[in-house]
Amino acid sequence: MVSTKIDATERRLNLVIALLGTRRGHSKHFIRNNVNGYARVAPTAAEEAKTEVAFERMFERDKETLREVGIPITTITSYDFEDEEQSLYRINPAEYQVPEVRLDEPAMTMLAVAANLWAEAAFGEAAQSALRKVATRAGLGWFDDDSTVQSRIRTQEPAFEPLWTALRNSNPVRFSYRAAGSTETAHRTVHPWGLGSKYGQWYLAGFDTDRGAPRHFRLSRIRSEVIVAAGEHFDRPADFTIASVLDDLGTGPSRTALVEVPAGSARQLRNREGTLVAAAAPGSGRETLSLEYREPELMADDLAALGAAAYVLEPEELRTAVTERLRAAAAAAANLPAGLDPADGFGPALPAEPPRKKDPRERLVRLLSMVPFLVANPGIDEAELASEFGLTPKALAADLDTLSVSGLPGYLHGDLMDVTTDAGQVFIRDAETLGSPLRLTQEEACALLVGLQALAAVPGTREADSLRTAIDSLRRVAGRDAWLADDVALELVSGPVVATIARLQALIHESGASQISYLVRSRDELTERVIEPRRIFSIDSTWYVRAWCRLAGGLRNFRVDHIGSMTAAGPALHGATADPATADALYTPGTRDQDVLLLVDEATARRLAPAYGASLHRPLQQEVAGAGLLGMRILVGEPATLAPLMARLGGHARVLLPAELRTSTSAWLAAAAGGYDAVGESTPGTPGKLG
Repeated sequence: MVSTKIDATERRLNLVIALLGTRRGHSKHFIRNNVNGYARVAPTAAEEAKTEVAFERMFERDKETLREVGIPITTITSYDFEDEEQSLYRINPAEYQVPEVRLDEPAMTMLAVAANLWAEAAFGEAAQSALRKVATRAGLGWFDDDSTVQSRIRTQEPAFEPLWTALRNSNPVRFSYRAAGSTETAHRTVHPWGLGSKYGQWYLAGFDTDRGAPRHFRLSRIRSEVIVAAGEHFDRPADFTIASVLDDLGTGPSRTALVEVPAGSARQLRNREGTLVAAAAPGSGRETLSLEYREPELMADDLAALGAAAYVLEPEELRTAVTERLRAAAAAAANLPAGLDPADGFGPALPAEPPRKKDPRERLVRLLSMVPFLVANPGIDEAELASEFGLTPKALAADLDTLSVSGLPGYLHGDLMDVTTDAGQVFIRDAETLGSPLRLTQEEACALLVGLQALAAVPGTREADSLRTAIDSLRRVAGRDAWLADDVALELVSGPVVATIARLQALIHESGASQISYLVRSRDELTERVIEPRRIFSIDSTWYVRAWCRLAGGLRNFRVDHIGSMTAAGPALHGATADPATADALYTPGTRDQDVLLLVDEATARRLAPAYGASLHRPLQQEVAGAGLLGMRILVGEPATLAPLMARLGGHARVLLPAELRTSTSAWLAAAAGGYDAVGESTPGTPGKLG
């Protein structure tokens, strides 16, 4: 006799229920003959010789899968009635479920803020799953992110996920890497110790076996697929923390650059800490600024974005980096792919993220999470349930069908879970065995703890006590997996903006207003205005304040690092206003925005699209547009911002439509690159060259 053929997920779900539902444990013989999905003992010896081997393999695979998703299986040695030794298997409910956790509503809200921080990152689903489990276990229901501080971090680099896997499992990795300022790539073998984000960039810290010393690597400089040596392992230093590595970034020896600019211009550079006017030739209309910097690539990005309004005199390597960006951007703008029709050459909008390879374990984890969620939320609307788990109506129906035919061995009324839908509302009964949420996985625990610790460093927050409560509670819940939160870290805020953020926080809590000086970078203009801050948010490490602007007469986003002086301006005069903008997008559409189509390499497009609320489109003739290129459609309020953006991207993007904007952007980039070409790639510039 062979059991009815069912898929692996349903079989493993029934196995979990069976092993959770026994105090003594079940033998292999019992599991094979009573848990749905396993082949029963065959009627003949010849058939049994085959089916027994198949069962053994299947059972071992299933046990390994359950352990991989964080379900601990206990093996007990026992003796049967004939005094023969046998193994009994069970899942201890105390080890399976999330430990008891006591949180108040403010602490639960901070958990939601921490989870939403990963909304656009690799930990997004894990963070939401962890939040759901903790909320269910704490009996607090569901809480939205309604904090006045919101942050989003992104993990767009392809190297992130394999490095994360290697970090968790202590596996060495191999990849090709191009160091800063180098044009050559080198093969590296590294023992990953930690991953951290600073300056909007992700870094890997670890032991470089080729160099025989600890090193850190910026993920965006990895030039190959990351190969994980799954069969090899190493021991991580017990005292390592990624926070110490992040603290050291940007603290190396300061460098000095001399940059020639028109007199009184380039306020973005003048506002940098340590900037001095090194020389000014009377009557020339030119000045030489002395700038201090520590990150050459970031400095080169900023200087390239100024175009012909700035010329790097020294050092030579910085001038070369700026020149390369401008030349690449100008060349891309001047040379559209032959045969590409910008007006009618792109397909419909693509999904927000590239399709991920499906992992069959994900559905099992989702079903185990869905049961306690349904128990805690009886009568939940089908649409809300589908949204909570990111499912289509068809996928939700399939999940509910699977739950309704799963249960304790016997599979009769009272053994099976009873899932019903009444007028669009979902109910579940007889689900006590799975009524408590599965303990947090490594990824889930890490996502929430790292997010909470990053938020705790944001100055001026009044939720500090709630953050500490949430962190302490999560460390207890995470148990042995809490170590990962010391090896993954986010530095959301640093430098001069710390004090500005603290002052903005105070204004929000006091419902106050402030007169500020604000740099409009696209016009190189310092403006005066009064703002009434509503909330603060960040994308990676760039901070913004969402505020009512009395000058504009509406809600606007302001970059915190562009705010200069701040003077109290009394109480806020405008109450709460409906605001559709969130921390998911930097750009809020306006009535006079221009629809712009860019051609961008895919990696860059997928990194930029979420922040700009852009849609991505595959070229209809990919061989014409070029492999790995996407159309990116964005709304632009100030067209003058596009050319500097193209300069920063250094040839990875170009404007296609409208045609007049393509022409003006190309001319801007050509003039910027031409200023350096006129002097020569390695010949120092002279004052007055850009006159």
